[in-house]
Amino acid sequence: MRAFLLGSTVLVSAIALTAPAMAQSVEAAPKSDVATEVGEIVVTGSRIRRDPTNAPTPLIQVTQEELLSTGQTSVIDYLATLPALQNSTVPSDTTGSSLNTGGLSLPNLRSLGAGRTLTLVDGRRHVSSSGGDLSVDVDTIPRLLIQNVEIITGGASSVYGADAVSGVLNFILKKDFEGLEIDANYGQINSNGEASRRVSALVGKNFFDDRLNVYAHAEYEKVDNVDSMDINWIRRGPIRLAVDADPTNAPYDGVLDADVFYGVNRLDILPWGQTTLANLLQPSALTNPNIPYQNCLPGGNFSYAANCFGINPGKTFVYEGNTARAANFGDRVGNVGHNRPYNIGGDGMPLGEVAGYSRVPESKSQRYQVGGNFQITDAISFNASAKYITEETYMRGQRTFFDIDLDNGSYGANETASLWGTSAFDLRWADNAFLPQNVKDAIAANRIDVYAPPTAANAGQLTGSVALPIARHTFFGPERSQTNTRDVQRYTAGFKGDHGPISFMKSLSWDLGYVYGKAEIENIERGVDTQRMSLAADAVVDTAGVLGKAGAIVCRASLLNAQGLAVADRHRLDADGNPTDLRDTQYGRDSIAQCTPLNIFGAGNQSAEALEYVDAFVRVQEMNEQHQAIGSVATELWDFWGAGNIGVALGAEWRKETTSAVGRSSTAGDRLLFLNTGADFPEVSYESKEVFAELSLPLFRDNKFLGEYAELSGSYRYADYSTVGNVDVYGVNLVYRPIRDITFKTSFNTSVRVPNLGENYSPFSQTFANNFADPCATANIAAVNDQETKDNRIKNCTTLAAQQGLTFDFAGATATNLDDFVPNYTSGIAGSSGGNPNLQPEESESFTFSTVLKPRFVPGLTMTLDYFDIRIDKVIASVTAGTIAANCVSGAELNMDACNSIFRNNPNIEFGVGAPSGDAVGGFIERSFNYAALETRGLDFGANYSWDTADWGKDWGSIDWRLNGSWLIEQKQYLNESDASDYDELAAGLSGSSIYPRVRMSSSVTWRPNDIWSLNWTADWQSSVNIVRARDFVNNADSRLTDQLDTGNFTRHDLTVRYNVRDDLSLRAGVVNLFEAEQRDILGTTIISNYDPYGRRFFVGLNFRPW
Repeated sequence: MRAFLLGSTVLVSAIALTAPAMAQSVEAAPKSDVATEVGEIVVTGSRIRRDPTNAPTPLIQVTQEELLSTGQTSVIDYLATLPALQNSTVPSDTTGSSLNTGGLSLPNLRSLGAGRTLTLVDGRRHVSSSGGDLSVDVDTIPRLLIQNVEIITGGASSVYGADAVSGVLNFILKKDFEGLEIDANYGQINSNGEASRRVSALVGKNFFDDRLNVYAHAEYEKVDNVDSMDINWIRRGPIRLAVDADPTNAPYDGVLDADVFYGVNRLDILPWGQTTLANLLQPSALTNPNIPYQNCLPGGNFSYAANCFGINPGKTFVYEGNTARAANFGDRVGNVGHNRPYNIGGDGMPLGEVAGYSRVPESKSQRYQVGGNFQITDAISFNASAKYITEETYMRGQRTFFDIDLDNGSYGANETASLWGTSAFDLRWADNAFLPQNVKDAIAANRIDVYAPPTAANAGQLTGSVALPIARHTFFGPERSQTNTRDVQRYTAGFKGDHGPISFMKSLSWDLGYVYGKAEIENIERGVDTQRMSLAADAVVDTAGVLGKAGAIVCRASLLNAQGLAVADRHRLDADGNPTDLRDTQYGRDSIAQCTPLNIFGAGNQSAEALEYVDAFVRVQEMNEQHQAIGSVATELWDFWGAGNIGVALGAEWRKETTSAVGRSSTAGDRLLFLNTGADFPEVSYESKEVFAELSLPLFRDNKFLGEYAELSGSYRYADYSTVGNVDVYGVNLVYRPIRDITFKTSFNTSVRVPNLGENYSPFSQTFANNFADPCATANIAAVNDQETKDNRIKNCTTLAAQQGLTFDFAGATATNLDDFVPNYTSGIAGSSGGNPNLQPEESESFTFSTVLKPRFVPGLTMTLDYFDIRIDKVIASVTAGTIAANCVSGAELNMDACNSIFRNNPNIEFGVGAPSGDAVGGFIERSFNYAALETRGLDFGANYSWDTADWGKDWGSIDWRLNGSWLIEQKQYLNESDASDYDELAAGLSGSSIYPRVRMSSSVTWRPNDIWSLNWTADWQSSVNIVRARDFVNNADSRLTDQLDTGNFTRHDLTVRYNVRDDLSLRAGVVNLFEAEQRDILGTTIISNYDPYGRRFFVGLNFRPW
C-alpha cells in the first residue's frame, strides 16, 4: 500500500503541474509576497505559529459571506454542497424512522460517518445535541459570529484528539467585533412554498481604550414542515414495479422484469383500511413463475401471511362512510406475486401519501450567545463566552399500521381478542358491531380455490374449492409523530499569554481553557396503545342493555366485565403462558372502564373519544454533558541554521463525557405499544487524560540548489481513557517549495475514534427489521454472484433447516419450486438492539499529498490538487438483522456468533414446505462490533482566479471564478465478518439514500460591475452513479431497461444578486435550482439528499450595519 502511495505522489505531482486543481484548499501567497503583511499565525491543523503558506495540511476554508449570501438556508445545507462533505446529515435525513434526531445537522467528511468528523469551535470541543453521541449540530453555532470555517480532511487525532478520523471542522468566531449587525433571510425550502425565516443580530462594543470587548448575539429561525406530497416529483408517484418473474437459477428469460410507472395507487393498506377475503390465485408454470404456488388450505399448513390474502377483484372491499363496496382496481400494474396491490386510476392511496411523513421537520429555534475578551496586560488576556440554544422540532412519521385477522374461530364470544404483536390481533367478524353486513355475508360464503402444483409447461390446475370464512383487514391507523425539544448550554473561559524572548526561546505563547457544555433533549413520541386498540376494535351490540342502554355499541371487554366474566389479558401471561385477567391491574381496570368502541372499517368513522382512548406516547429525556480543560504552550526556538525558527508545542487535556436517557421505560410501563419501547439509559460517563506535543523543523530556506523552502513537522498524542485504556497516535508532515510558484505538501497521520457512550452502554430496546431479505431464501441464494458464497449458503442453510427437522431445495436444483425455501414475513421482524461495553477504538491511517500552483505569470490564479487515502480498521458497525443472518451462513462454516444472535424457526411454530406458518426468523439481537473496515481514496481539485476587466482594456468590473471538485477513486466498505477481504465498492454507486459520484464539482462565477452590484452564478455538477453495476446486469440482462442502469449526471444552477444600497445596507436575492433539476424517477420516492429534491425556489435577504 505504501509503495502504491509513493508512486501516486509522483503521478499526482506531475498532473498538478499541467492541470487545474482544487480551489477549496485555501493557500496564502508565497512568503516573499505577503509574509510581512500576514505574519505568523495559528492555523487549523497545528498549534505552532507559522506563515500560512507553510501550513502542514490542506485546508478548505469557507467564509461568512459565502454562508450568508447563498440560497441554502442553513450552514449544513451549504457545507453539504462541498464535495468533501457530501452525504452530511441534513434535517431532511432525520425524518422517517429516526428517533430523537429531528432537525439535526451533522457534518460527514469523506462520507465516512458523522461520528468520525470532529467539530470544534475556536479549537475547542462542543457538546453534542444527539443523545449518547459526540457529533455536533453545526446549526447551533451562531451564524453572524462565524468568521470562517476551516476544514482539514484526513486524520488529525494527534493534534486534536479522538474522533478526528476523517478530519476536522473548526469554526473560527469573530474577535473584537464592534458595531451592530442585523441579518435577515426569507427563503423557500420547497417549490410548493414552504419556507425558512431567520433574523440574526450581533452587537459589540469596546471599552477601556479597546482593552475590553463585549458582544451579544441573538437569532430566531422558523422552518416550515415539508410533507411528502408537498414535493412535486413525489406527487407524480414514480415507482419501479416487477412485471415478470424469472425461474429460479435462470435469471434471464428475455422478458423485461420491471419497469417504472406513474400516478400509481396502493390498495392493500389505506387509512382505516380494506378487507380482503382469503383467496388463492392459479400458480403459473415453473418456466414463467409470475404467480408462485401457495398452499393456504385450512389445517396445519394454513398461513395468515399476505400471500393467502392477495388483493384481487371480487375478494377485496373498500369503505365509503359506513358502507363497503367491491374495490375498483383501475389498470393493475406490477402483476407479479400473490399480492398485487398497485393500480392506476382505481381505489388506493397515492404512493406519496403511503410514505406520508415529514420530509423536512417543522422547527423553531432561538440562539443566544454573549462573550468578551479582556486584555489584562500587554501579554495576558482573558476570554469568556456563554451560549444558550433552544430548538423545537415537530415531524410526522408514517402512520401506525395494523394487520387484523377476521376469524370467528380464533377466540370465543365471551373472550377478548388474541394479540399477535404490536401491530396484529384477531377479531371476530360475526358479531362485530361496525363491520358492514355485506362484508360479513361475503366472509361467511367465502370459498378458496384449490390448485394442483404447476409443472414446467403448465399452470397449476383447479382441483376444487373449500369453505374458508376468514378475511384480513389491513389499515393505516393514527399518525405517529415526534416533538423534540433541545436546550443546549455552553460556557467557555480561558487565559492566553504572549511573551517575547526568554532564554533560548525567541517567543513563548500559552493558552489555558475550560469548556462546559450540556444538552438536554426531550422527545415525545406519539403512537398507539395496541392492546387498547384491540379492545376498542372488538365492539359488539349490547342487546340486553347490560351497560345501561339496549342496542348500544360497546366494547366486548366492558360487557364481559359487567357480566362478571373473566376479561383475559392477552398481553400479560402467567408462568404457564396463560393469559392473566385485565381486572388484576390498575391499567387493566382503567382500560375496561374507559374503553370506547372504535370503528376501524373506513376513514372518517372514528370518534374523537375512541382515538383519544387508544392514543399513547412515551417521553424520553436525554442528557449530554461535556467538560474539557486544556492547556498548551508553544515556542519558537532560535533559527539555528538559517532555515527558520524551530517550533515546539506541548500540552495536556482532560475531558469528561456524560450521557443518560430516561423516561422510555417509565412512561411505557408494561403496555403493548405501537412505539419503540425499552429500558432507560442510566447516567454513564468516561474520562480521558491526554498529553500532546508538536515539532516543526525548517530544513532550508532560499537554497540555490534545493529550493526556496522545506519544513518537516510532527505531532504525537498519548491518551488514557477510562473505558478503553491507553491509545497513542502520531502524524508526520512535509512541506517543500522548490520555487515560489509551487508548493508540495504530504502528510501521514494515525488517528483513533473511541466508542461513544451510546455505542458502549445503551440499554437494549425494541427495534424492527423491515423488508428483511432472508439469505437462505432459494431465490436470494440464486441471485448471489459469488459462487463460493452461494455454495456456502446452500450448505449452511441446509444444516440450519436440518436442525429443525426440515428439508428445502436451497440450491434450486430440482425441476419444481415446490420444495424451495420461500419464507413470507407478515411485517417487520421485532428484535432487540443495544450497546456493547467491549468495543475497542477504531484505528485509522491517512495519507495526503497536495500540490499548490500559483504561477507568477498569471496573477490572481491559484490551482491546487490534493490526493487523499484514508483507511479505518476496527470500524464500529451496527450489525443489522440482514447482516447477522448473512454472516451466519456465508462463510465456509456456520458463524455461531452470528447464528446465536438470530432466532430461526421458533420450535413452538410448525413450518410447512414452501409456506411456513410463521415468520422464519422470529427475532434477533442487534449490537455493534469492531468487525468492519472503511477505505477511501481520491483527488480534490480546484482553481481560483480573480481579474479586473480594466486590465484587458474594458472596465466592466471584476470577475472572480472558483472551481471546487473531487474525484473519488474508491470508497470501500468491508462488512463481511466471514471474509475480511470482501468489500462493497461504493464509488460511483448508490447505497440507501446516499450516493458516491466519481466526480462532483462546483463552478462559481461572481461578476462585480461596480461597488454596488454583484451577480453570482453557481453550477453544482455530479457524475452519474450506478443503480445496478454492469457486472450484475450482465447476469440478469432483462432485469431492467438499459437506460435504467444509472442515475444520469445531475446539475443544479443557482443565481444570486447582491445590491449595496449604501455602505451600511445591502440586499440580496436569488433562485436555487433554477432549472428544477430532479433525481431520476427510477429511484422512486426515496429522497437522495445529494440530488436537490425540492425544485426551484427563491430567497431574499438583507444585511444592515448601522454602526
